[in-house]
Amino acid sequence: MLKSNFLKQQNFLFLVSIVLFFYLLGLEFINPANQDWLYSGDLSIYQLGWKYYREDIWRFPLGLNPNFGIYAGGSLVFSDSIPIFAIFFKIINNYLPQNFQYFSIWIFLCIYLQLFFSFKIIFKLTDDLFFSLIASLFFCFATIFINRTAVHLSLSAQWLILLGFYVELLESKYKSILRASVILLSCTIHFYFTIILSIFNIIIHTLSFLNKKNSLIKIIKEIIITYSSLLALMFIIGYFSIDAKDGLGGGFGYFNFNLNSFYNPIGSNNFGKFNWSLFFPEQKNLNGEYEGFAFLGIVGFIFLFLFFLNFKFKKYKIIFSNFEILIIFTIFLLLSISNNVNLGEKNLFYIPLNNIFYAMFSSIRASGRLIWPVYYLIFIFGIVFIYRFFEYKKSYFIIIFLFFIHIIDIYPGLLKYKNGEQYRLKDNNHLIKDKIWKNLSSQFDQARLIEPENSSNIFWKMNKYLLNENFSKTDIFYLARANRENIPFEKYKLIKLYNKKDLEIFNKKVFISDNLNLVRNIYYLYGNNLYYYFRDNLWLISSKSIKNHNSKVDLKNLSDHYILNLNKNNKINLVNIDNPLSG
Repeated sequence: MLKSNFLKQQNFLFLVSIVLFFYLLGLEFINPANQDWLYSGDLSIYQLGWKYYREDIWRFPLGLNPNFGIYAGGSLVFSDSIPIFAIFFKIINNYLPQNFQYFSIWIFLCIYLQLFFSFKIIFKLTDDLFFSLIASLFFCFATIFINRTAVHLSLSAQWLILLGFYVELLESKYKSILRASVILLSCTIHFYFTIILSIFNIIIHTLSFLNKKNSLIKIIKEIIITYSSLLALMFIIGYFSIDAKDGLGGGFGYFNFNLNSFYNPIGSNNFGKFNWSLFFPEQKNLNGEYEGFAFLGIVGFIFLFLFFLNFKFKKYKIIFSNFEILIIFTIFLLLSISNNVNLGEKNLFYIPLNNIFYAMFSSIRASGRLIWPVYYLIFIFGIVFIYRFFEYKKSYFIIIFLFFIHIIDIYPGLLKYKNGEQYRLKDNNHLIKDKIWKNLSSQFDQARLIEPENSSNIFWKMNKYLLNENFSKTDIFYLARANRENIPFEKYKLIKLYNKKDLEIFNKKVFISDNLNLVRNIYYLYGNNLYYYFRDNLWLISSKSIKNHNSKVDLKNLSDHYILNLNKNNKINLVNIDNPLSG
C-alpha cells in the first residue's frame, strides 16, 4: 500500500513538473545545450559566471571565479550562478557540450521540489494523499514562485523555505542536524535563503527556550555548531573572496514590501510590467517594491481570512501554536516592510536609522523578499483549515474549486510566461552586430575595458556577445558584490601604464570603450602604435590589426557626428588629432 501510494505520488508530481516545465520554457529552451534564452536582464550574468568558471582551473576556495571580473574578487556567489550546480557540472565538464547551461535543469528541479515539499507538508498535516496532491498545485502556481523563474533563477529555490517548515513538522532526534543541513544547503544556492532560514531558526530557538522545550546550553551549542559550519562552507564556496565591507549593499528601505503588495497584481519580468489578475485592479507602489511582489489573488485572500479566523478562534494547531505563528508572521512581515512604510504611492511614515543599523541590514537590502515565508504560511494554513473544518469529500470539492478559481484569477500573468516568452529579447538594437566582432576571441585572449567599472553600459551591450565568444578573461562584467577598492585601483594602475606608453598591456588583449575622449587620450599617447576601430558605437583598440579589417581612414577632423557615419568596414587611423589633454 505504501509503495503504491508512493508511486502515485511521484507519478503525479513528475507529470505536473514536466507540464509546467514545458509551459514555462517551451520546447526550444528546455535543451541544456541551448543558451539562447539567457541574454535578457541578469540571466546573462548567471551563464557568464558559469561559462568562465567551467573553463578555468580548479581553485580553492572552490567557488572562486577570477576570470569573470579579473580584479573584482569574483566568485560564483556574486554572479548568482548557483554554486552547488556549477561545482557539480564542472566535475563532469569534459562530457558537456560547448554551450551547456544547467539553468533549464535547475528550473525543472525547483518546480518538482516546490511540489514535493508542499505535498509533504500538507500530507503530514492531513494524512490524505489525494487532498495533499491537489493542494501542492497552489505552491507551484504561486505568483511569487513563477515570478522568480523569469528574473532571478537562483531565487526560484523557494522550496528551501518549505523544506525549513517541513523539518519543524518532523518528530526526529536528528532535527537539529536537519535544521543545520537546510541552512548549509541554502548558502550553496543563494544567500537570501540563508538569511530567511537563519531568521526562522533563531525565532524557533528563542521560542523553544521561552517554552522551556530546550535548555539555553543546548540551544547555544546547536547555534555554534550550525553557524561555524556555515561560515566554513561559505569560505569554501567563495563568499569571502571580497572584504566584509564590500559585501555591504544599499537598498534597505527601498526594495521593500508595500502594504498593498498582497492585493497589488502588478508584476514584472525583464520586458516590463503587467497585471497578473483577471479580477484585481492595478495598484501603485514606490521605489523598488517590485522586490516585495506577493500577490495572493482571490483564493489567497480566502486563505488569509482563514488564517486569521484560525488564530482568533484557536481552532487548529498547524505546524506551530497560534502564538508562535503570530511571532513568526509578525517578525518576517515587519522586516519585509523595513523602516520605510508605504501604502501604494503614499509614505505612511519613515523611521530614521543609525548607519550602524543600515550596515547590519545591508545583507537584507531587498527586504521585500522576506515576505515569502509569510506568503507560504498563509497558503498552508488556509489549505489545512479547509481540510479539517469540512467533511473530507466536501474538502476535496472545495480545494479543487478554489484551485481552478486561482488559475482563472492569475491567468493573465501566466500568459506572460508561456513557451519562454519571458526570456525572449524584444529589442536587438543595442546588441553587437558588426562582423568585426565575430571570432574576436580567436585573435585576443582577453576583452578589457579601457576604464574599469562594474556593471558598465558596455557590459549590458556586450553580454550576449561575450556568451558566444571564448575569451579566457574579461573585466566587462557585472557582479552583485565586487571588490570596491580594487576597481579604482586598477583604473589608476592602467592610467599610470598608459602614461608610460606601455604597449605590453595591450598584448593579446582588445580594449573596448564607448567614450570618445578616452580614445582620444589613448591615441595622443600611443598614436599609430595601436589600431582603432569603431563598430556598433563602440571603440575597439588593439596592438595588432583585426583580421580582414586592415584598410585605413585618415581622419583629420575627428567629430562625434563624423564617427557615427564612418564606413564600418574601415580601420580608423587617428591622424592629426589635436592634443586632447591641452587647454
